[in-house]
Formats: sequence, structure tokens, C-alpha cells
Amino acid sequence: MIGEMVSTQETYGKTLVELGDKNKDIFALEADLMRCSGSKLFEDKYPDRHIQLGIAEQNLVGVAAGLAAMGRIPYASTFANFLTQSRILCRNNKRK
Repeated sequence: MIGEMVSTQETYGKTLVELGDKNKDIFALEADLMRCSGSKLFEDKYPDRHIQLGIAEQNLVGVAAGLAAMGRIPYASTFANFLTQSRILCRNNKRK
């Protein structure tokens, strides 16, 4: 028999908290999907290291890159199709 089923959201949220307990440089970034990703657990414990960026995936990636450049460890959560759309929009805007 397979062990107890656990949702991806629950696993992600608990893992973020465990990582945050061990390293103060861990940041969780969201593009308005906290309930879907599971990072609410991290926000509850570390509100100063949780950044809600709204529906702005391009900004999510930019802030994550900035945090990484400053030596922080960002975990940016969104749906893959939104990141793909962001990349396409960025590329299309460059061509104009």
C-alpha cells in the first residue's frame, strides 16, 4: 500500500517553513497564488520574508533575480503557463 497522500501545496508550504527555519536568507515570492502554492504557512511564520507581488509574473521574476543578486535565496511561485506568457509578452514588447 502506498503511504498517506499529501498535497503538493502542503508539502511545498511545510518545506519552505523548514528551509526558512534553517536559513534567514530564504524568501518566498508570490504572484497572487498563495492559496494554490501553499506558501501561506511561510507567510504566517515569516511575514517579513514573504513578498506578495500581485498578478505580475514579470515583476515576480525581476524581484527574485534582485534578491538572488543580493545573496538571498528566493522561491518564486506561480503557474508555469503564466511564466511562459510573461516571457512571450516581454519578447513581443522588445520588438515594438
